[in-house]
This record gives sequence, structure tokens and C-alpha cells, in this order.
Amino acid sequence: MAKQLIILVHGMGTHPKGEMEKAFKQGLTDRAEGFAVDVKEKLKSVDYVEFNYSDFFDAIRNQFAENAQARKTGFSFLTGKGFEVSLLKQLTSFEANMGKDEFFYTHMLDVILYSTTYFGEKIRVDFLSLFEAKRLKYGHKNIHIICHSLGTAVVHDALSKYYRVESDPYDDIPDLKPGNFNIASLWTFANVSRMVNLLNGQSDPMSSTVCTGAEGCARNLINISHKYDPFTWFKQYDRKMKDGVTLESSLIRNVNTHDFYEYITEPKVARALMRFIYGVNVTEDQNALCVEAYKKKTLKGEVKALRDMIKKLRDDPSISEIKKAIAQYKKLQSEIERISAELGGND
Repeated sequence: MAKQLIILVHGMGTHPKGEMEKAFKQGLTDRAEGFAVDVKEKLKSVDYVEFNYSDFFDAIRNQFAENAQARKTGFSFLTGKGFEVSLLKQLTSFEANMGKDEFFYTHMLDVILYSTTYFGEKIRVDFLSLFEAKRLKYGHKNIHIICHSLGTAVVHDALSKYYRVESDPYDDIPDLKPGNFNIASLWTFANVSRMVNLLNGQSDPMSSTVCTGAEGCARNLINISHKYDPFTWFKQYDRKMKDGVTLESSLIRNVNTHDFYEYITEPKVARALMRFIYGVNVTEDQNALCVEAYKKKTLKGEVKALRDMIKKLRDDPSISEIKKAIAQYKKLQSEIERISAELGGND
């Protein structure tokens, strides 16, 4: 039996090589203990590879922070339909303070850089190079892709280019026919592909070939979100498809609801991963005990202000532009940092 492979694609911000794989394995191991099952040997039965583009963006971020001309040149590549003139002026006005705005510098700047044709295309080509090499080695039926945050946009945009309805095996175009080479599963955590699509104008995630079935690229697609993760409610991904599963959490155990490890350790998410990829079954009784223990560790009154703030913003119809969304993300980040400090560093 051929070995399975998990391709991990990280989100926005700085990510040292190996960090995502470590968080993924640790998350499943920790949750398995709550289920009273052992997954250590099962985790070893699967191969893992990270697609890491963090170093590339880190270098650009550093250059932008230190060099005004580099910023001016770099931001001139912003040509997506979501980059209205006022936003461009706001971005190009960042000078010495740019590196001091940590949220913008480490998170939103990644989204913006990826959304340019100039920088984004390199990331997509690099991902497809890795994907095709692994597909040839393991076979498409043995590949699972797990992506988080900005990584969901990277994977979506790359695969939608590679899986083409017009694909012809007799031409020289490197591509695949939808339905003929579907991978085993695609897991999207904190899916921001629709938000990014506003900026880069790539294939629409709501109608692209990144779906299941004969017109898609995966046999199964599992989309995981958190009700109070602010990155998931702007242009929320809610596409319906056969063999598509949506999992949403509303419990808050960590004020940073966007955290990948926290997503993995959510009981219903971990249970689905263990069953689908590793063949580990958790009984209803085991699950019930784990969920009960998990709920006892969640934050309640401590995060009421954050929960109320996100609810209000989620229901605000005026926040339909990316510029307004960025401003609200920054406000939420400040609130998260404040609550985290009060709780003694829970971030």
C-alpha cells in the first residue's frame, strides 16, 4: 500500500521551517490524549512536507521597512481590483513607522504582497512545482493538503490554475484535468481565499475547479472556521459541494482564535482528521468526555468584550471594502493583545 503524504501550507506572518508540522502533530497528539487514544505510531505512518514561503516574504518585509524606494516600487505592483486609490495612498505613505506597526508588518503586508501579480505568481509557481513532484512520487490519491489562513488562498489560486477544464493531454501546457487526478482531501483552516480574491482577481473560489467531484481537484474538501475568528467572516467561504464538509467552532480557549494549533485541537476537527487520514476511530463516549473537558478550559466572561466586538463587526454591512476590513482587523488585534495581557500572556 502506497504511503500517504500531507502537504502543509502556513498562513500569514513569520513561520520558521518545521513550525507548522510540529504544531499539527502536537495538536493531534494533545487532543488524542483527551480522547484516550494513542496516535503516535499513526502519525509516523504518514509523510509530511511543508511548503514554506515565509523566508521570501520576510526578506521583502525587511526591505520595505528599511527602504522607502523599495516600498514605492513594490506597492506599484498592486493592480488587483480591490486596490482602490485611497488604499494605495495609505500603503505608500508608510515610512519609518512601518516596521513598528507589527500587525500590518507581519500579517496584512503578507496578504497584500501575495495579492500582487509580481510576488504572488512566484509563490503559486513554487507551490505547484512542489505539488507536481510529490504527486508523481506518491500518486494523487494519497495526497492530503492542509492549509491555514493565507495558505488557503495560495493553495486555491495555484490549484485552480493547474486543474483546468480545458486541459488537453496532447498539448504542452502543464496542467491536470479536473476529476481525473483528484487528491484524497483538501483541508482549509481559516479560509481567506475569497478576501484575497478581491485583491488579486484570480479564479473565484465560489466557482473554481478547487472543489470536489468530476469538475474539481479533490475527493473531499473540509473547510474549518471559527465563529469568532475575524479573518473568516469578511467574504466568508461557504461554497456548497458534494463531499464537502464544513466544521465551525464557537468556543474560545485562546484569545487568538486564528491560531493554527487551536484549530487542530478543537475536538470535532481533531476527530475528523484522525479518522479520515489516520484511520483512528473515536467512540461517541470518548468524544463526549473529551468535549466536556475541553469546554471546562474555554474562556467565557474574560472574552465577552472580544466576542461582542466581533459579533458587531460581523453584522456590519458597511464593512464591504478591504480597506475598512484592514482597519477593523487592527482594532480587533489590539483588543486581543489587551485581553491576552490581562490573562497573563495567553496568546
